[in-house]
Amino acid sequence: MEVILSFRYLSFGNSIIINMSDPISLLGNVSFTNLVIFIIIFAVASLFTNLLSIVISNLIKTKINNPRYKVPGKLVQYFLMFAVTYHGLKYILGFELNTLLATLGIFGIAVAFATQQTIQNFIAGIFILGGGIIKLDDWVEISGLPSTGLSQVKDISLTRTTLREENGRLIFVPNSIFINSKLVKYSGGDFFKVSFSLKVSGDNDLEKVRKIVFDICNKNEKILPNIPVKEKSILRKLLANIPVENKDLLSFLKKRFDPNKFEPVVLIGDINENKITLNVWIWLWEIENKDKIISSILGDILKEFSKNKIKLG
Repeated sequence: MEVILSFRYLSFGNSIIINMSDPISLLGNVSFTNLVIFIIIFAVASLFTNLLSIVISNLIKTKINNPRYKVPGKLVQYFLMFAVTYHGLKYILGFELNTLLATLGIFGIAVAFATQQTIQNFIAGIFILGGGIIKLDDWVEISGLPSTGLSQVKDISLTRTTLREENGRLIFVPNSIFINSKLVKYSGGDFFKVSFSLKVSGDNDLEKVRKIVFDICNKNEKILPNIPVKEKSILRKLLANIPVENKDLLSFLKKRFDPNKFEPVVLIGDINENKITLNVWIWLWEIENKDKIISSILGDILKEFSKNKIKLG
C-alpha cells in the first residue's frame, strides 16, 4: 500500500508544531518505499560495477602487457553508474529530469563555485585517463605545494591518484595537481641520466682520479652500458619512439645499436683554490633505486681512493 505524504500542522500563536504521530515522510511526492528501493539499487549497483571494473582490469592485464589496463574497466564502471542513476531518478523516484535540470540551473552558479575544485579534479582525471599524462607504475615527482618525493603511481580514478612513496607511505593526490604543477615522470623501461659530484684535493693526479671514477662507474652492473639482453631489446623499442626534436638520439638510432654511447662521463666542474670538483654523469634503468646505486658507487670510489692514497677536497 502506497503511503501518501502529507503534513499536519498544529498552530499555537506564532509557533508551528509538526505532528509526527503519523507515519509520514518529509520527502515531497516521493514515497518512502521508493526511496529505500532507489538507495538499495544504487548501493548494489555501486558494489557490482566496482567488482566488474576489477574483473575487466584483471582480465585485460593477463591478456596484454599495458600499464593502462585499468582504464576500460573504469569507463565501464562510470557508464553503468550513470545509467543506473538516470533510470533510478526517472522511473523509481519519478523525477522529471528536464524539469529537474531546469530547477538546478537556478543554483548552477552557486554549485559551480562550491564544487570548483571537484570539477577541476574530474576534468583532470579525464585528461589523465585518456591523454596518457601518467600511467600505472610510472615513477613521478611533483613540485609546488604540496610537493612529493619520488613516488610510484598505484591507482588513477576520476578525481584523485594514489601514489606510493619509497618509504611505503600512500599519498592521495587530487588530479588537478598533475595539471597545475610541475611534474617529473619516469616511465618504466626508460633509462635516465643522473649526476653526482666529488671534491678532491688539487694535489692529486687528476687523470688518475678521473680514470678510477670512470672505471668504477663503468663496471657497475646497474648502469649503462652494462645492460642485460632483455633490457637491450626494450631499449631498441624505446629508441624507435623518440620524438623528431631529439636530434642526438635520432642520430644514434640511425647507427648500429651501441650502448657504449651512454657510458659514464667524468667532467671537471669547478676549481677552487686547492680543490677540484668533478661532475659525474651516469645512466640508470632503475630510477627507484637511484640512491642505493649512487651510494654503492660512492662506497667503491672511497675504497679505491684509500688504496691509491687520493685525498678528498
